[in-house]
Amino acid sequence: MADSRAVTLLGSYGLFSGLVLLVVARPELGTAALPACGLCLLWSDLRKDGESPVVLTFLATVVGAVLMARSEAARPALAAGVASLWLLAGAQAAHRGRQFRDEREMLLEQMNLQDQIRDDDRDLKYYRSYEETVGVDTRLRRDLSDAAKSLSGTMDGREVQARLIAILADRFPAARVTVTGAAAEDPLLLAAQRRRGPVLIKDARQEQQVVPGARFVSGVAIPLKVMRQAAGFVKLESDEAGAFGPDEVRTADLFATMASLSLENIRLYESVHRQATHDSLTQLHSHRAFQQRLQEEVLRAGRSQTPLALIMLDVDHFKRYNDSFGHQAGDQLLRTLAAILGSFARPVDFVARYGGEEFAIILPNFVRTEAVSLAERVRARVAQEPFTFNGAPTRATMSLGVAAFPTDATTPSQLVRVADERLYRAKHGGRNQVVG
Repeated sequence: MADSRAVTLLGSYGLFSGLVLLVVARPELGTAALPACGLCLLWSDLRKDGESPVVLTFLATVVGAVLMARSEAARPALAAGVASLWLLAGAQAAHRGRQFRDEREMLLEQMNLQDQIRDDDRDLKYYRSYEETVGVDTRLRRDLSDAAKSLSGTMDGREVQARLIAILADRFPAARVTVTGAAAEDPLLLAAQRRRGPVLIKDARQEQQVVPGARFVSGVAIPLKVMRQAAGFVKLESDEAGAFGPDEVRTADLFATMASLSLENIRLYESVHRQATHDSLTQLHSHRAFQQRLQEEVLRAGRSQTPLALIMLDVDHFKRYNDSFGHQAGDQLLRTLAAILGSFARPVDFVARYGGEEFAIILPNFVRTEAVSLAERVRARVAQEPFTFNGAPTRATMSLGVAAFPTDATTPSQLVRVADERLYRAKHGGRNQVVG
């Protein structure tokens, strides 16, 4: 392009120089030289040489002025020729100006169109990204809703863990998902334990200082917290580098948090249920729980035609013990007695604090003679216990009454009344004895 322009310029100036030399040699041809200069102007304009038409017009004017000074006869024609050249140059300049404006407007319009295209592309990318994000968020919300229903649909902590594993395995099908109660020697879980929060390892081969000896390539560990206390860990492992990123960690953490909330609900329920069914001092079953269990055991024994026994126990001279050693000693005595009674009970037996210093033991599949024998062993054990308080031994005994189903009674209330009557017979008979 530059070489072609140089050739054009040289050609125009060369032609013009030739015309000037011709006019100098043959002045009579001056009137014909100016139209030839006009052709040079048109050629330069056609080639878009820019400044050449102005330069050539100025030089042609100089030549015309020289010729007019040398020949008066040709002055009118030469003046007309010079004027024509300037008109031609002006027309060319005006044409170039209009063409420049048109090109500039076209360029501006093109630039605007390009800007609009870029804006449209940017908007299109944004909307596509937004659509993908909305799709991901919608799926996540749906999965969270399903997970909330699943995790809150059981009151078994082990079942919550199993459902959490199933949810995460479905969400991350290429990962190995485990839930464990302790970090043990696992480097990934130990890292989460130290950090007290989620840990992401994108490539264990490059992070040996964090997870030395890791048996995975990429992994995620998330602590489980129940009642703000450590309750285990959720672990995701993969044999591919970069299998997990911050989004995956946030998603897994959400599911783990939901599982933690379900475990907290279970623990709260168990705590409330225990408070409602257990005595706060001795941690034995409460009177209300005893009545309900006795009714169930009587019905079961009646259907299955199996024996059932009940032992009622009362501390001898408990008020005198409190007056002598203080109420704290009395509370300690009741707690120790609860532990002794629990040590004699089988898993199927039911030990309860009936009220005050009185206790009860329900013995399924026990006939009266077996219950009396057990009551005698309990009495002897209590009588031998030193009941140490503030470093000093104390002494306490118990009176016991035994009743059996169906020989002594056939309903829960009758069974309690018979055992209670025999308990008071033991007290009035001298205490520290069994009446059955």
